[in-house]
Amino acid sequence: MKEMTRTGLYFAMFLAAGAVSGLLGPSLIYLAGLIDASVAEISIVFTARAIGNILGALLAGRMFDRLQGHHYLIMMLLCVIAGLILVPFSTSLTMLVVLFFLLGATEVSVNAGGNMMMLWLHKEKVGSYVTILHLCYSSGCMLAPLILVFAEWMGQSYGAGYWMVALYALILPFLLWRQPSPRFEARASEVVPATKQKATFLAFLTVIFLYVGFEITIAGWITTYAVLSGEDHNSAAILVTWFFVSLSLGRLFSVILLRWITPRQGIYGLLAISMSGSVMMILSDASLVMIALWLGLGCSAFFPMLFSYANSIMSLNGKRTGYIFVCCGLGALVAPSLTGPIIEAFSVGAFPYLLLLLAVLMALSWQRLASMTRAH
Repeated sequence: MKEMTRTGLYFAMFLAAGAVSGLLGPSLIYLAGLIDASVAEISIVFTARAIGNILGALLAGRMFDRLQGHHYLIMMLLCVIAGLILVPFSTSLTMLVVLFFLLGATEVSVNAGGNMMMLWLHKEKVGSYVTILHLCYSSGCMLAPLILVFAEWMGQSYGAGYWMVALYALILPFLLWRQPSPRFEARASEVVPATKQKATFLAFLTVIFLYVGFEITIAGWITTYAVLSGEDHNSAAILVTWFFVSLSLGRLFSVILLRWITPRQGIYGLLAISMSGSVMMILSDASLVMIALWLGLGCSAFFPMLFSYANSIMSLNGKRTGYIFVCCGLGALVAPSLTGPIIEAFSVGAFPYLLLLLAVLMALSWQRLASMTRAH
């Protein structure tokens, strides 16, 4: 019973983490107006959050090995709550940059910690649980814009939406305090020999880096691609919603599917969908809504399946999990940052080719990892 109580608590925590992550994009114009900055100037908060993600993941990886997991999660959640409360009171760009750096560092710590706690709690049976965990995260991302719209519908500014998420998150530290932290238990013998562990883990990190770059590039740039391709702004904006709807439904479906297939088989299927979606953008006249749905399906359960697969072949302690989320931060920073200059240099038609390149590199890096661990 205690096991399922903690599992439900981690699901609730990931709804909050997803909502925190999803607030920035839809509220960007509000934030710019708050401090009287241009959209170009305010965009630096994305960089601040990404750097916070990377440094926060590095720190979290070490702290979860030294402290009780729930104690560190409580500290990070309190920092998240403080950041959310302070954002609407921002008076300068510098203050916003500091706050979103803090939110980036603490949100990724909650993200990494939730994944670790779930792995340590359920061990080899974690597959479906970690998939539902990421379904909760993507659901939080989808809810964030609706929370902001609801705040405005109530006659408040978007700042009230930040406070609503903070109010929900405030419940979590009290619930975590009452539950014991799962403990990391090293395996008696590793599946991957010690001599090959470093190379295997680096191959795994490469796949993670490319996948996150692929997903965030789609989510961050498909609207711009649609507008530059002649779509109207409202239709273009909805494409991101369709992408995340498909991503969430794919994760939900994969929970059932994992009863009959292995994570390895699932990853091959998702790669095929991702590559075909990229090719569809280049060669077919399919609507962008259909393409967004197809790409969302391709991205859906890739991360949780890959995470479960890695857990089945090697022990994921705090330090290793920290490195995983550092690669997530780098993936979210590098490919999306290069997309703008590539479109500017080669026209908007280069975007589908960039996605295809990322999908192919992702498939090749996965094939390398799979071949290194085939005997296992």
